Formats: sequence, C-alpha cells, structure tokens
Amino acid sequence: MTGKQRLEADMAIETTRDRADGALIRPAAERPAQSGGVQVRERNGIWEVKDNGVFRGDYHQEEHALEAAARLERARS
Repeated sequence: MTGKQRLEADMAIETTRDRADGALIRPAAERPAQSGGVQVRERNGIWEVKDNGVFRGDYHQEEHALEAAARLERARS
C-alpha cells in the first residue's frame, strides 16, 4: 500500500479530479464525502485543499495536498 493509499484509507478525505470542462475523471474517495470535512480536489493540474468549505491551499502535487489534508485532520483531533 502506497503512502497515498494509506492516507486515503485512514481518512475520510473527499478527493475529486475534474477536467477543464467539469467532467469527473475519478470518483470521490472510497468513503462517502463528509459534509463540512476536509476536501482535496484536482482542477486543471492544481490540487486544492478546503476545510469546512474554507480554502486552505493549492498544491502542484497530489501527495502534497493529501499531506496538508492529513495535517488538518490531525489538528482536529
């Protein structure tokens, strides 16, 4: 299991990847999205992290966005 897979399995982070035309490329993470939780999505090559709908950062690499999301989740604990 890769680090990315471990993060997604351990956390209920909503992850989506959108094409420029808005079509979904990859479904949300395996678990149902939590309302108001941490969301990670890719749009036009940039990964965006939001916490309860509040923008927290843009990242060029998915791994960095997932790490940021994990830190946000740990800060809630």
